[in-house]
Order: sequence, then C-alpha cells, then structure tokens
Amino acid sequence: MNISGTSPSMIAQSGIKQGFEQLNQDSKVLASPSAPESNVTDSLINTKMTATDIEAMVKVLKTEDDLIGRLLDIKA
Repeated sequence: MNISGTSPSMIAQSGIKQGFEQLNQDSKVLASPSAPESNVTDSLINTKMTATDIEAMVKVLKTEDDLIGRLLDIKA
C-alpha cells in the first residue's frame, strides 16, 4: 500500500473498510454448515483480530478529529 501523501483519516477509513470486508468473509465461513473445523477456528480468530484492528482505526480517526479541533481552537 502506498501511503505517502495520504492523511491519517484516509488510511484509517481504508483500514476500516478492509476490516469490514474481512468480517464479511469470515461471517460467511462461520455461517456455512459445511465449513471445516480448521476454517471455523481461523475465522473466529480473524474476527477477533479484525475487530481489534477496526477499533484501532477508529481511535486514529478520533485522535485526528481531536487534534483538528484543538488547532481550530488555537487559531480562533
């Protein structure tokens, strides 16, 4: 991924989008009655890891929002 010249919010939004796409894929495996046990286990682990990744990306967005707000307060 080329991130030069990209804002933190764009990176975070992209990460969130990719996270939800991963959750969608894992949910399909978990919902499949014919999925092998190893795939189910992997999907459960991926789901937890992806949720943690999404939470981190949301924190990036909140931090950037706070920083912009502080800069605007200083400028005002």
